[in-house]
Amino acid sequence: MDSTNRQLAEQLFAPLRVSFGAPRPDGSTVLSLLDEADAAAYSRVLSNVQLQDSLAFAQCLEEIRQELAVRSGNIPTEMRKALKEHASVLSYHNA
Repeated sequence: MDSTNRQLAEQLFAPLRVSFGAPRPDGSTVLSLLDEADAAAYSRVLSNVQLQDSLAFAQCLEEIRQELAVRSGNIPTEMRKALKEHASVLSYHNA
């Protein structure tokens, strides 16, 4: 694991502790976010591409951050706006 990527993840998800599992046979690894009791608060498999490409890694971290925000009820303003815009164009058909 690149130390720059590790530092980015640690800064983004503090106070949760970031843990990267051992590499899997396909090159992927599990990113776990641990609470103060070392219980996994969140886990996601990161592909080898996401681990090797800093832009893909940063994008994945942002997706995780947004998912955690949604789960906790703290939806960022720009996401709330996008959801409203998307919802306004959805079409529902009764069959």
